[in-house]
Amino acid sequence: MTLQNFYDEFFELTVPIQSEKTVLTKRAFFKNRILPSLGEMEMGEVKYIHIQKFVNDLLGVGLKPKTVKNIISGLSTLYRYAEKHEIVMANPCQYAELPQFDNKRDFEYSKEVQVEFVKSALTYREPMMRDIFLFLFHGRRKGEVLNLTWDMVDFDQRLYKIPAMINKARKNMSYKMTDILYDRLMFHYLHECINQNTRFPRGYVFVNPETRTKYSYLKKAWERFLESNDLPKIRLHDIRHLIGTYSINILELPIEKISHTLGHTNVATTEKYVTIKPETSKQVIDKIFASVESV
Repeated sequence: MTLQNFYDEFFELTVPIQSEKTVLTKRAFFKNRILPSLGEMEMGEVKYIHIQKFVNDLLGVGLKPKTVKNIISGLSTLYRYAEKHEIVMANPCQYAELPQFDNKRDFEYSKEVQVEFVKSALTYREPMMRDIFLFLFHGRRKGEVLNLTWDMVDFDQRLYKIPAMINKARKNMSYKMTDILYDRLMFHYLHECINQNTRFPRGYVFVNPETRTKYSYLKKAWERFLESNDLPKIRLHDIRHLIGTYSINILELPIEKISHTLGHTNVATTEKYVTIKPETSKQVIDKIFASVESV
């Protein structure tokens, strides 16, 4: 069986258990990168040397190591599935080598600028976008917010749940609502009760009032938000870096709590979202010396 033929079967079986974003990303990787290079080869004929040459070619056309890693990860998933069904004896992707890389992004804005981001999100003039951005400032990813449905919201317990299907941790997560988030979600809930003529609305929490469908892209809305509040140009995802950095440097919260807030399964992942001030080590040692002198 060729890799192309097995890919068709593989995706048909696995699409129902993957998020929409994951499916779209993997399809793009296969269509644009993997299949043109390896699609005509028999599954069992693909060896380590073919995968390593494929990796080298991708790097050679300018793809970043992190992107190449994601592409090979998608191909490796397909081969693990093939191993499970005894179509191949081994996964040729497991020994592929990539250059070392650091995908940590620093967030080096001052405390005042970070505060201004949060204040602006609380008072933004576009109600729907304000509430979506407010939710993102609770540490959530864009996909988690836009794919949230009413059955994931528990007003009695003041909880919202992010199921494994729509989060990167691939495990069910639950979070207590802040008072302001509770108020904003209740507003949308009551609005949907009227729209749907029911006490138990269904569908997505954040619905485009013009199309009655969920929002998919926030790029232009985020750019409007930054421009109208005279804020530095950062990515929407950088909100999570802001939360991590502010919580560590300003609030001095333990990284374990930040890790839970950001929906990470380990502290190592959280560390990529935190830019620690150079002064931190001095503060730690000063506290140690001060405590010794007082004894």
